[in-house]
Formats: sequence, C-alpha cells, structure tokens
Amino acid sequence: PLLATSLAMSPHRELLLFCVVLLQLLQGCPGLSTVKQFKATALCPRLSALPARAEKSKIRCGAACSSRPDCDLFHFNRSAGLCYHGNSTCEGLALWSDGACESYRQVPSSVDPIVGQLCLKLLYRFASHGLENVADPSKYRLSSGNATVNASGAHFVQSLDSFLMAETPGFETVVNEGNKFSFFVRAKHPLNIDATYAVFRQCTSNNVSHDFFAYDGKIWHQVFWPVASISRLFRSDAAFNASSNSSAASIAAGVSFNSTAASGFYFNGNARAATLNKTEEVGGLSSANFQCLHLGGFPGDSSYSVRGSISCFGLSTRVLTQSEFTLLDSWCQQA
Repeated sequence: PLLATSLAMSPHRELLLFCVVLLQLLQGCPGLSTVKQFKATALCPRLSALPARAEKSKIRCGAACSSRPDCDLFHFNRSAGLCYHGNSTCEGLALWSDGACESYRQVPSSVDPIVGQLCLKLLYRFASHGLENVADPSKYRLSSGNATVNASGAHFVQSLDSFLMAETPGFETVVNEGNKFSFFVRAKHPLNIDATYAVFRQCTSNNVSHDFFAYDGKIWHQVFWPVASISRLFRSDAAFNASSNSSAASIAAGVSFNSTAASGFYFNGNARAATLNKTEEVGGLSSANFQCLHLGGFPGDSSYSVRGSISCFGLSTRVLTQSEFTLLDSWCQQA
C-alpha cells in the first residue's frame, strides 16, 4: 500500500517519501550516517550485462543500493523479484538504456559537474581537495610517500620515497589495450629534466604498465600491454625548448589513447601529433602492473623525479579533445 500511494504522488512527494522510508530502514546500520536520495528515472538495465539479486521489494532494492558506495542507480523488477544495481559513471551508464522502466537514480551530489562531462574516473586537485579523488571521494584516495601537499600542489624532491600513490584495483580493465582513455597533468618543474608525472605499477614492486613523462622538449607515454607482451613508446612533436633550461616552468600536458595507440597529445593549450617511437617485445608482463597509481616520479629510480610540483592530475575513460583538455586545465587552475 505504501508503494502504491507513492506512485500516485507528485515526483517531489514521491522523492521525499522514498527517502524517509530508506532512512527508517537504514537506522541502526553501522557506519551509515547519511542516506542517499533517489528520484524516478526512465532508464532500463541491460539484463544480459548487469547481475541481478533477489529482493522482496523496491524499497529493499533501494536500501541495498544506498548502502553501497558504488551504487547510485537501481531498478526493481516486481514480477520477477529481481533487483539491478548500477552507477552513473560513463562506463556504468553504458549498461542502461532509455526506456519505459521505473528505475531510480541518486539526486546529483556535490561532485563537480566536470567529472561527468569529461568521464573522469580519477581527478586530483591538491590545493582544494588534498589527497581526495574528486571524481569519487569514496575511492582511490592517495597516500603520501615523502611528498608535501599544500595550497600550491603536491611537491616532490629527487628521492625514491618522494611520491604519491593510490591503490587502483581492477584498472587492467580501464587503461589496458582495447580501452579508450586520457591522462592529464598540470605541473611545474625545470624543463631540462626527464620528469615522470604518472605511472601505473604493481603496488609492491617496480613493474609498470604506464609511464607518462616529459623529456627532451616533448611529452611521452609508454605502455606495456600484458596480453600482447609488447611495449609501445609514443611521443609528441616538439613542445618546448628543454636545452639547459633549469628554471621551473608551468606545464599542462595530456595524452589520449584510442584502444591500442596514442591518438594525440596536448601541451599548454595546443594539440600535438602522436608518433610511435618504438615497439618492443617484453615478457613477463602482468595485469597486476595496473594495481596502483604512482605520481611524482618513476618507482625505483629517483633520477626521473618531477623535482617540482603537480597541482592537478586527471584520468578520463574516453578520448578527450583539445578543447576538453583546455576545459580540464581551466578547472585545475580555479582557486
């Protein structure tokens, strides 16, 4: 009767009633101090792509979603007694389609709109958010080696323990061969050094799957694909004058990958062509090489330290255009 009453109400009253019922259901659950608010949406789950769980009611389906940090979208099939959970990330919404289904989606949170606009899975702006992942504060929080984080960014020195790192389980399905993705960084460092901005690596060893760096006046990105057992090194065309320039300069750099190869680079507002510099066969590569993000240098070799600062880093799960990189850079520079 309660559900039938809610369906006859206005959307605003239905939302309010639904939140009250969820609150009543979740009172007394350890660790839950807030309740997500949902509103009706016309999205249908792709049944072949989403796992289902048995539930007795829409309310219980929603309560289960509310208790999960990775769920902000659900659908309850009343006739089958099945509950479907999802999320509003770019990858998550690909498993749902517009249709005449009675599903529920979380009322937009305080997460910055640029996250959804650019399909950002990782986003760090150290001045405003410290070590928190702006794209999803519940996941991928960085921890510091011997890096200093303050209002001007994360600062690194030439030392093996000067870095930031976050565990990224499952990223072998996000930034691997066959995926589309983009890296972005805003940094400040001397131009005449070999500076590694970001790598994906094993958490407990120095084996890597990605190396995103600046060297010799160009932006570079090397990937190590486990299935193909190969390494590919891509470079931009000339981006800056690196010869004997030891003064610190601000750099906004990006690279996009379209499944198997770099499709383009970005440097300080301009698009740069991507060139395959070298391909090598490499044995012993593992999907474990994607399990941690490492910022500020290359693990095991302090000569590749940024020796300066990183103020912003982002990872998108699609190919970003020049204008989108510029938009992200502008966001990174906001106070």
